[in-house]
Amino acid sequence: MEEVTTHTDDTLLALMANDDKDAFTLLYRRYWEAMYLTAAKALRSTDDAADMVQEVFLSLWNRRHELSITGSLEAYLQTSVKYKVINYIEKNITRRDYLALLADMLNNYEPPDAELQLQLKELQQLVQSAVEQMPGKMRTVYELSRQQHLSHKEIAERLGISDETVKKHIQHALQLIKDVIRKNAGSFAALLFHYLFS
Repeated sequence: MEEVTTHTDDTLLALMANDDKDAFTLLYRRYWEAMYLTAAKALRSTDDAADMVQEVFLSLWNRRHELSITGSLEAYLQTSVKYKVINYIEKNITRRDYLALLADMLNNYEPPDAELQLQLKELQQLVQSAVEQMPGKMRTVYELSRQQHLSHKEIAERLGISDETVKKHIQHALQLIKDVIRKNAGSFAALLFHYLFS
């Protein structure tokens, strides 16, 4: 097989449909890096990103006989990675690094279009509703911690309670918020993907 640049994607796909492994290898070499960079940026894990790209290419090879791609193969592959990434984030949405990103997104993200703005507003309202439904003391502790950025010790002194009580209130408050996020994981994951690439 000649160099990568001498065959179009359509030609390579046609060859691959006839079980040509060299054609598949050329497509892999052509698109692997861009797909990997997309996955790695969102997943925060080079190993998970590499595994995900392998899965996309394995699926491409396994479906080579019935595959019908209209439009750009590159766009098709990037879309495949995007949906796998969103699915991964959805399953791992309450991981500490994603929760930190979600907090940043909910507070600082200005989406580029009206649909994403509406989604963000709905998710902000879900979290705010969870905060409003917290018992009084828990809500006060949570807001002092998250909005005024007071330490556990400062909150304990201000409210006349122990550091341990502050810690427990924050743990319970975060659990309530995690529950809301978990119940709406798909929406949070899709918006987080857009946020990561904005």
